[in-house]
Amino acid sequence: MALPDKQVGKNKHFIQSARHALDGLKVFFVDENNFKREFLSATLVIVAGVVLQVSAFSWFVLVLAILLVFLGELLNTIVENVVDFIVGDQYDARAKKIKDMSAGAVLIVSLIAVVAGIYVFGPPLLALFRSW
Repeated sequence: MALPDKQVGKNKHFIQSARHALDGLKVFFVDENNFKREFLSATLVIVAGVVLQVSAFSWFVLVLAILLVFLGELLNTIVENVVDFIVGDQYDARAKKIKDMSAGAVLIVSLIAVVAGIYVFGPPLLALFRSW
């Protein structure tokens, strides 16, 4: 998705900066399939939190975990785009290594989110299953 703005200088004010940031997030949401899956997962986590009536601290843990996964995926996408811009259509072992490490960072953040989910949802789900 090409962005229509051809600005090359600095942003003149906060509103302009925020607009550019939102444009970038829009591109990320539209173009990245992994983010769409993560967004769906986050939605399901939020629904589960509402249904299970988790505590305020648990909401903090869940939202932090969700945002960390989103941030990890966004940074991974940035790395991939920069690497692709530099190497073009050519295969480069160093580029692969960089992209793999970046994807590994997303995996680590995702594992942190899974641990957070177990911490938050484990006790209420165990209590629910024991009551059957």
